[in-house]
Amino acid sequence: MRLRDTRLLADYMAASDFSQARLARYAGCSRQFIHLLLKGERQTCTVEVAKRIEEGLRVLPGTLFAASMSTETRPTVAARRPVARTA
Repeated sequence: MRLRDTRLLADYMAASDFSQARLARYAGCSRQFIHLLLKGERQTCTVEVAKRIEEGLRVLPGTLFAASMSTETRPTVAARRPVARTA
């Protein structure tokens, strides 16, 4: 999942009175990870962490994070359905 906007995350944290450490405990990640998100040095996280961050800050799913296609989630050429050929 890709963080939409670092300022938005910081604003929701301030409005909800969440410190980096408190949000990290709630999301099950490190305080340093939250710090990197806020600084813009990290922009992605797992679906589970994104879900917990949004849940902890009481925002609708998809408010802070958007789904991002990684190389693991994109279909490969071999995984695509073969085209039916007629003779």
